[in-house]
Order: sequence, then C-alpha cells, then structure tokens
Amino acid sequence: MLELLLKNPWLIPCALVAIVIVACTAIVFITEHLKTSRQSEIEAWLKQDMLNRGMSPEDIRTVLEARIDGEATRIALSADQGIRVGLGKFHVKVGSINEPASAAGRR
Repeated sequence: MLELLLKNPWLIPCALVAIVIVACTAIVFITEHLKTSRQSEIEAWLKQDMLNRGMSPEDIRTVLEARIDGEATRIALSADQGIRVGLGKFHVKVGSINEPASAAGRR
C-alpha cells in the first residue's frame, strides 16, 4: 500500500477529501435524526400533558396546528417588527412594520 501511495501521491488528497465528505454527510444525517427524534419526544410529552389536563383530541389538534403560526405571530407582535409573507402581489403582514407614513399610503 505504501508503494501505491509513493507512485501516486495525488491519492492522499483525494482520500482526505473523500473522508471529509463522508464525515460531513454523516454529521448532517445524524443531527437531522436527533432533531426529529427530539421534536417527536417533545410533541409526545405535550400531547400526554394536554390529555392529563383533560383536553379533548380536537383541542390538542387545534393547539398543535396553531403552534407554529402562533409563535411567529407572538414574535412579530412582541418585537414590534412584523413579518411579511407573500408570493408575487399577494402579501400578508403580521405585526406592526415600521414604515414612514408616506410609504404606507402609496400601497
């Protein structure tokens, strides 16, 4: 093997690049798996807690569906920045967006 590396020194950088690519790919997949498993664990705990409090399955579904949008709305309203979401000419504005009065009147 040493003879192969001595005859082809370009194999060393290629092997190092391949090892780095494999390591980075493994890190991405492992962290994504850990994130999704932790998220599932938190959601299961939240559902169990809501059941223990006597909430109906419909209430639990409503809470879990509204959780993401509600968090964005809460951040927008508390930070006094606002969030703009849209595509093309359609835009939804949540929160107060600091704009001059003349710019807001032209829209």
